[in-house]
Formats: sequence, C-alpha cells, structure tokens
Amino acid sequence: MQRVIAVFALACAGALAGCASAPTGAPAAARAAPQLRLAPASLGHALNLQQHLTLQAPGHDQQLDVLLEADERHVRMGVVAMGQVAAHLDWDGTTLTEDRAPWWPQAVSGSRILSDLQLTLWPVAAIQAALPAGWTLVEDGNVRTLAQDGKAVTVVTRLCSPAVDSATARAMTAPSSCAKSQDPQRDGALIEIDQRREHFKLKIESRDMSDAAPAAS
Repeated sequence: MQRVIAVFALACAGALAGCASAPTGAPAAARAAPQLRLAPASLGHALNLQQHLTLQAPGHDQQLDVLLEADERHVRMGVVAMGQVAAHLDWDGTTLTEDRAPWWPQAVSGSRILSDLQLTLWPVAAIQAALPAGWTLVEDGNVRTLAQDGKAVTVVTRLCSPAVDSATARAMTAPSSCAKSQDPQRDGALIEIDQRREHFKLKIESRDMSDAAPAAS
C-alpha cells in the first residue's frame, strides 16, 4: 500500500492558512500558485520514498510519516492520517483519480497535493516550462524559489544530513556544504518548504525504500 502524508500535511496547512494570510484586494485566482500537471515521466526516474514530516503552522504543529511511489507512468499516493487511510491518489499524466474517506477534508484537494509534490521533486526545467506568465522558478544551489512578479511565494530549501552518502542528486543541485553525492530525495536528506503567503513551513526527511527487502508474507 502506498502511504503519502507529506504532501497531505502541506495541503492541509495551505487550506487552513491560505484564506487568512493571503493579501487582500487581489482576486483569489491571481493570488493562487499555479497548479502543476507534469507528466510522471518528466521526473526522469522512479521514486520509492518513506518520509517523515514536521509541519509548523500557527496552532497546527504536528509530525507525520509518508511513503511515495512514482514511475514513468504513474504517481501514486496513499494518504494516512491519525493511523487511518484518508485517501488514495493516482496521477497518470492525464487523469487524477481520488478515493477519499468520508472524513477527508474537502478543502484538501488532490490537485493541490499533486502540484506541491511536483514543485518539490520534479526537474526545474519541466516546472519552468509549465508556469504561466508572471510566474518564475529559480534554483540557486540548494534553494528553489517560486515567485510571482518577482515576489517569492514558495521557497524550497535542501538541508543537509551529515550522515548521508547516497546516489547522485537528480532533482536539485547539491549545495557546497553538502557532499556532492547526496540525493535530496533520498537517504536522510532534508527538505524545508516555506509557504510565505500562507505562513507555514514543512520539513521533510526522506528515506529511499527502493532496496528495502519486501515484508515477509
């Protein structure tokens, strides 16, 4: 079973904080970050990650665990919250399928979950090609910045884990303070997502499960 909470937590925080923190006077559509719909194959490699998250939002600090799978044809996410399966999500590059528990918040959309996931992990060039006018994505060392009209909206930062020695980095460039062989998506690598309009942060620690032995039947 695929279990993904990482992006669920991010989307929940956005749903809770977005309305209160968004700038007033501008239409909601103009304030909203673009929703990414990138092909699974554009990631360029498969993923099988177990993730531990720390969500920091006003009055909503919590920790969550995650498992994410992606290949050239699908991105699959099974969301678990409070020990219960909240939803299964499947993106095949054309259709996003959601199977939701009755208590799953309607404000937490699969579209937002998928978009935040792709902003964090997909190659910069693939994201840049999909952005509408007025939006930019710049990667400088270990930092990705999504901006609207030059103003930062979302900042994704790779934070190094000193015990890591893993495969070559694929999605983000390794900073000089990290070993060049570290992969920001794997083996203890840390990522921080700072949603500046919505005023919350999410720290994600990832562990590569590709070589994990299957559970005994």
